[in-house]
Amino acid sequence: MTGTSINRRLLIAGATSFLASTSLPRRAIALPSVDEVAHDPAIPALANPEGDVTLVEFVDYQCPYCKLCYLEIMKLVAEDGGIRLVVKDWPIFGPPSEFAARALLASTDDPAYAGTIDALMRNERKLTRLRTERLLDDAGISIAALGERMEACGPGIDQVLARNAAQASDFRLAGTPALLVGGVLYRHGLPLAALKEAVAVARASPNLSAT
Repeated sequence: MTGTSINRRLLIAGATSFLASTSLPRRAIALPSVDEVAHDPAIPALANPEGDVTLVEFVDYQCPYCKLCYLEIMKLVAEDGGIRLVVKDWPIFGPPSEFAARALLASTDDPAYAGTIDALMRNERKLTRLRTERLLDDAGISIAALGERMEACGPGIDQVLARNAAQASDFRLAGTPALLVGGVLYRHGLPLAALKEAVAVARASPNLSAT
């Protein structure tokens, strides 16, 4: 299993190789802190919000690899009650992905929020606006009020998506999925066994933990 260690304050993933390959000044590689990534107040924590290890997944709801990784994460959550899960919307596959992300971010205060993420992640069909609305409706989100909520929350949603995209850019992510487990960044998904190993590393290195 490979990952890039980061301390509590800075995600210094790839800093040495990055400096070696560029002539940018050192200040140009300042990266987001673990807390900025794992504790965005606009994004609710799932699984166990008080868990001792935070697992962050950057996702696009049309990315099949994100879905496979999410299913592995759900297996981990079922076995390990100490996982605090944060889903970071990074819609990179066009308008249907952006609509789904915005719809979810407009529903963070809804009790069905976690269920809607699960529904979108388990969806095996191509996303359209109508398909997303049906999935959200089935999960318990009021579609009648969704448009109004999305409009009212628009500026805040813009800010969340901008933060997520900026973090992905700072980490030099090539796409989704990407994971932050405790204080280690993985620019790819992980199967269950590797997730367990990553969590063990986080627990053994509390100075690298995001929680």
